[in-house]
Amino acid sequence: MTCYKYNGRDCDIILAVEGTHFQAHRLVLLELSPYFSALFTRWSSPNQIIYTIPGVAPYIMDYIIQYAYTKRIRITRKNVKDLLMAADYLLVNDVVRLCCKFLEKQLCPHNCLDIWRFARIYSWHKLCVKAAIMAKMNLPCRIAYSVPRLNLWPHSSLDSVGVCSIRRCQNCYTWLNREEQ
Repeated sequence: MTCYKYNGRDCDIILAVEGTHFQAHRLVLLELSPYFSALFTRWSSPNQIIYTIPGVAPYIMDYIIQYAYTKRIRITRKNVKDLLMAADYLLVNDVVRLCCKFLEKQLCPHNCLDIWRFARIYSWHKLCVKAAIMAKMNLPCRIAYSVPRLNLWPHSSLDSVGVCSIRRCQNCYTWLNREEQ
């Protein structure tokens, strides 16, 4: 369906996203995702033209519509999380995979716990495991110097990638005592 050109002409539907309207071709969006298949067939009337998409920022919807037509998308550090959440919500699996690959390439000791937590919430298993392994390799210094107290305790499930409890307790002790010094 990428033979359609996204130019706003001959479009047969309008997606309303937070007051912004996007014209598109129904067939292109049907090919993109099962979400749109359900939206156009089960969740609406047969002659409906305007469809409201909740929970997605207009700038992200623009990226997703452009992807539907071009199979290209610009993923950046600034848009990756919003794009990934929207693609997951809209069941645009190709964009989910591209965003996860982008985050995998960005993994480092400074962001591994944030990416791990984010991936864990949304059940992106492969990204979660890679971030957990990075955290395992760098956990001592990360806990001792930068993990806020309230976000420390959810990391106990890192046991699944082999972080030993004694080492984790020692790191927690070091981290908790650093503020008292």
